Amino acid sequence: MFLFALASGAAAGGAPTAPATFQSWNSSAPSSFTLDDLHGQPRDLQAFKGKVVLLHFFATWCEPCVAEIASLQRLTSIMRDQPLAVVAIDVAEIDLKVRAFFEKNPADFAVLLDRDRAIARSWKISALPSTVILDPGLSPRLFVEGDLDWSRPDIITTLKTLYPAGADAGGK
Repeated sequence: MFLFALASGAAAGGAPTAPATFQSWNSSAPSSFTLDDLHGQPRDLQAFKGKVVLLHFFATWCEPCVAEIASLQRLTSIMRDQPLAVVAIDVAEIDLKVRAFFEKNPADFAVLLDRDRAIARSWKISALPSTVILDPGLSPRLFVEGDLDWSRPDIITTLKTLYPAGADAGGK
């Protein structure tokens, strides 16, 4: 059985937990994948090579996930001139529900549909929201389980460290 825990800033019973933080990725890299986007077009992970990629696993029913989508949109705006790709992966929801959500909450990043949880399983995602951060060679480097404010200066600084030395990361 494959269940998702909700990763957020409150434990069961409402007690606050420690805020989500970056962890080093210690597993081998799962295989590349192709998933349909909101318009039914296949999108291959390899198309994002050369950019720092945030693979953000979420669901529209998950309250922290919804807030984090807005935070990822702010990050996309802040880093629009830099080689960064946000790839939001909706896990196991009906396409129509996800499309309706993004009609009300537009995003400037790719939204892909993991209809059968196959990609979430292969990336060992057990809680939503969860994000895997890939370097420009598409190797997983960092992982965070739980929600973050992606527009925080310290988060942006951490993301910029993943660019190769001497690469132009927008200079911001």
